[in-house]
Amino acid sequence: MIQVNQYYSYVLAVLSSFVFSLFLTKTAIFAAGRFNIKHVPTKEKNQDRKISDIGGIPVLLALLVGMIIAYLIYPEGFIDYKKPLIGIGLGTLIIMIMGFWDDRKELHPGIKFAIQIVASLIVVAFGVKISLISNPFNSTFELGILAIPVTVLWVVSVTNAINLVDGMDGLAPGVLGIAGISLFTICAVKGFPLLGIISLAMAGATFGFLRFNYPPASIILGNVGAYSLGFIIATASIIQPVKASTIVVLFVPMLALGFPVLEISITVVRRLMKRKRIYQGDTEHLHHLLLNLGLPPNIVDWVFYTISILFGTIAVGFSLGDRGYMIAFLIVLMLAFLVLALKLEATKQKRGRI
Repeated sequence: MIQVNQYYSYVLAVLSSFVFSLFLTKTAIFAAGRFNIKHVPTKEKNQDRKISDIGGIPVLLALLVGMIIAYLIYPEGFIDYKKPLIGIGLGTLIIMIMGFWDDRKELHPGIKFAIQIVASLIVVAFGVKISLISNPFNSTFELGILAIPVTVLWVVSVTNAINLVDGMDGLAPGVLGIAGISLFTICAVKGFPLLGIISLAMAGATFGFLRFNYPPASIILGNVGAYSLGFIIATASIIQPVKASTIVVLFVPMLALGFPVLEISITVVRRLMKRKRIYQGDTEHLHHLLLNLGLPPNIVDWVFYTISILFGTIAVGFSLGDRGYMIAFLIVLMLAFLVLALKLEATKQKRGRI
């Protein structure tokens, strides 16, 4: 049963992060205009004009404010996790610096991967790691010495997945907000207050930012925001020890982040099949293909919001309901997603031959 102060921590975490995100983002837009902090347009990010790319900073600050307020109201939810939170904070700071520098100088992909691995190892050193993996049928596998590489792979993959979906106005903040609400719903019922607070603060901060990032955007997350938010949700999703009998370790967070995880999986396979470097940027992501078909950006956003909501619903249903139905629903959704990807790719190739 949720305690009164725990309930208030949830409410104020999402409300304060939302309000501060609105205020701080507006301030960032003014500051970017005042000091001419603009990002050069790129095809990969589907930008056709110079725009401020420091939006990740106010979002991260708003998220932090939401967590601090929640801590002041409900410190019991944080008491056993001070060391892991310090690790996540240090790792996030490293990712923020990397992302900010990447926005200014375009770091080599190899350097970015190395920095992400270092940040992930710092988090592991502070006790945040995946010690076991359980499948949808409740059997578990102790990772042992594999815990470190599996954790690093998870964190780096999700970090880059969020950056990949940040390819057009409004997409990444909306997807992150939906994932945050999904994770919170699971945590509230299963009794994981810290992850619930982080998830709500993430949702409030990203939805507040979406007010200014929805097409046509007046500010974007930038790599400083996309990489950092991906890192936070990747590490936060594994911060609390979870019993396989109550919730499936890693599998449920993966479902809640279903769209970004599938997007990066398809991207890696596609680039390998075309003998491209997996870190080589391109304009062949699903949102690019839909835009090339002539769909307006806001409609493309809602296509992927809907997909994210469906994945989030499956994650919640899988944790709280009949897993048989949820597995069947998941298979159908993944098949539909795959058919959409193949159809869009075929349409692109057909148009290229005309």
